[in-house]
Amino acid sequence: MKKFELDKRMKSFLKDFNSFIEYLAFNEVTVGKTNNFISPKFLFEINEVMEIKQEGIKPTSTQVAYPLIHLFHNLSVSGRLFVRKSINGGKIILKATDRLKLFNDLSEVEKYITLIEILWVDCDFEKIRYQTHDFIDVNYTMRIVENLSVSPVNQNMHVDKNLIPLSTIILYLSYFGLIDVKENELEGKEKNERVFLLGEIKVITMGLEILKILDQRRNIENWNLPYLRELGEWNVEFIEEFYVPFKKLFKDGELNKTLPRKAVELKNGIYTFKVSLNKNMWAKIRFNGNHTLLDLHNYIQEAFSLDNDNMYSFFMDGVAWSKNKFTSPYDDEGPHVDEAKIGELGLDEKQSFLYLFNYSNPWRFEVEVDDIEETELRLLRPQIVEAKGN
Repeated sequence: MKKFELDKRMKSFLKDFNSFIEYLAFNEVTVGKTNNFISPKFLFEINEVMEIKQEGIKPTSTQVAYPLIHLFHNLSVSGRLFVRKSINGGKIILKATDRLKLFNDLSEVEKYITLIEILWVDCDFEKIRYQTHDFIDVNYTMRIVENLSVSPVNQNMHVDKNLIPLSTIILYLSYFGLIDVKENELEGKEKNERVFLLGEIKVITMGLEILKILDQRRNIENWNLPYLRELGEWNVEFIEEFYVPFKKLFKDGELNKTLPRKAVELKNGIYTFKVSLNKNMWAKIRFNGNHTLLDLHNYIQEAFSLDNDNMYSFFMDGVAWSKNKFTSPYDDEGPHVDEAKIGELGLDEKQSFLYLFNYSNPWRFEVEVDDIEETELRLLRPQIVEAKGN
C-alpha cells in the first residue's frame, strides 16, 4: 500500500494547534463560568498568531466567531491537555496537565492522529457546533463520513440542501486537511461570523484513506465517549488502541503511540472539596477516594442545610445540562452518582465542576478540588472541616 506523508495543510493545522496550546500554557487564559468559552481578549490575540486566521472578527467577538479556535479549545480540553482551575478572585483559567508534555513529545504524525482520536473519541459533537443552524451530532457525523469515504478523489462533490446542516463538521474535516472546501459567498450580503455557507467539497487522496478507516474500523457510535455516556456507559475500555489501523498509512516507525488511554483506576487518598454557593457561602468537605458522588451530594446537602428533596446532577465540565454528567439515582438518564467513586474520576487539584440541585429552580454550586492528599489512611466517614455563611 502507498505510504503517505503529512501534507502542507496538515502541517499548518498542527503548527496552529501548537501555537494555540503554547499560548494557553504561558498565559492565564480565563474562561466563562457558564459556557466555558475563552474570554474575547485572548481570542483576538490567539487569532493573530495563527497561520489560518479568522477574518472579519472584532476584539469583542466570542469564541464561536472563531471556528478553528473553537475546535482547538474543545480538542485541548476534551483530550485533557488542559483543565479548568479556579484562581483567586473566583476566576476560572485553563491549566496545563501532565498530558500536555506527553503530547509535545509525540512525533508530528502521532500528534496528528492523536488529534483525530480526540475529536472522534472524546469530543461532544454538540459542543463543538458553532453555527446556530447546524444539527451536528454523532449520527450526522457518521452519515457524512460514510458519504465522503466513498467519494471519488479530487473531484467536486455536489452540495445539496441535505449537507448544509452538516457544514460545521465538514469545515472541521477541512481544517484537518482531509477534504478541500470552498465557501459559497452571497453577493451583496454581509458575512455573518457564525455562518459557513458550504459551496464545494473535494476529498483528497490521503483524506479518503483516513475517512475509510473512520467509517469502517472506527465507527463513531462505538467509539465516542460522550455519546456512550449519554447511553449510560461511562467506564468504557477499548480492546484496541485507536491509532492501530492508521499505522499502515505511514512509514514504519512514524506512528507508534498516541496519548495513553487507560481504563478507570481508583486513586486512593483524601480529597478535600470546597463547595461554594457564592463567595460568602461555602464549605470544605473531605472524602476518601472510594466514597462516591452520592456521598458528596449528601454532605453538600448537610453542609448547606438543604432538604434533599429534588433531583440533581454533577456536570464535570462545569457546564449545566452537558453530557459530561453524573445524575441522581432516580434520574432516567445515567450514569448515576452511586456508580462513580471519587478516586476514579481522574481529578486534579484546583479543578472545578458544577453541582446543580433542583432542576426547576436550580441551585448552582461550584465544586473545587481544594486538595488531594496521597495517603493510605482512610476516613471513617466524610467530614465537613470548615464552613462560612452556612
